[in-house]
Amino acid sequence: MAVLAAVGLTVSACGNDNSSTSTQGSSAATVTFGLQPSSATACLKVTDDRGIFRKHRIAMKYATPAPTSAGQIAQVLNGQITAGYGAYTAVISAVGNNLPVVITSGIEKDYERDGTTPDAVIVGKNSGIRSFKQLEGKTVAVNSLQGSWEVLLREAVSKSGGDPSKVKLVAVPFPDQGTALKSGRVDAVSTLQPFVGQLISEGLKSIGDPQPISFGKPDAITSVSFMSKKFATENPDVIRRFVAASQEGNQWCNAHPDDMKKAIARITKAPLAVVDKTPVPLYDAGIVSAETDTWSKLLVKYRILKKAPSAGEVQWAGASAQ
Repeated sequence: MAVLAAVGLTVSACGNDNSSTSTQGSSAATVTFGLQPSSATACLKVTDDRGIFRKHRIAMKYATPAPTSAGQIAQVLNGQITAGYGAYTAVISAVGNNLPVVITSGIEKDYERDGTTPDAVIVGKNSGIRSFKQLEGKTVAVNSLQGSWEVLLREAVSKSGGDPSKVKLVAVPFPDQGTALKSGRVDAVSTLQPFVGQLISEGLKSIGDPQPISFGKPDAITSVSFMSKKFATENPDVIRRFVAASQEGNQWCNAHPDDMKKAIARITKAPLAVVDKTPVPLYDAGIVSAETDTWSKLLVKYRILKKAPSAGEVQWAGASAQ
């Protein structure tokens, strides 16, 4: 099931012996993704399969990515790859530490469909916790510390009238969080689909998605792609064509959820029965500068960064608005 979690994606100007290549036009620019299959990256693969990248003179290749966003940023900066995929916080933290990378596009965004959200904080069957404020004095599992999961959880507590400093956060990988919650090792878990759906189907309860509370809006971008400043400066047309193809592909993916569930099952090799119960992501290549600024401020507020870089420092100048 973990293959459906949001995982690493990279883009490279060079291939490797194990990569596969889509059909190229004579004037196509080659873009290599270090693609680990997931629901988040499935639309990119479908976009390629439908010939949309070729239409925009982009030839796609696939290779193995670094397992973390931080690892992909290192690959971008040492010239192994030309772009990566991950959370806002990884890129903003890199820029805050004077590393020359920029966000080039969005990948997916938050949503609520029939009461279902991509992320949620889950509590036990008999828990008395009903709000983020009531997490004061409790232990909450997050996938990782010092990043998006931590700042979103703490800000949701703060926006709900609680004291975020009184919440104890522990790092527990997504696949292990359910066991930690059921055993009483933690009082709540902050997780994502398909684990949200699995835990709720077992009778555990959601107290909500922390990102809409933190951002004050239901559809903020949740993941982004990034490249080095040098590549973005020297190859703006390649990036524009890549983003245009992604936007066109996203429109098709968002309009065909049933087809996307089949594609996600095929690409991730997850059982279709599991994928059918998991909402399809809402794909979007746009970027909102105000959201970038909010992420930066949250990283400073919760003492992960000393100084918040502005959206203008973090985003490529040609990035498309949402």
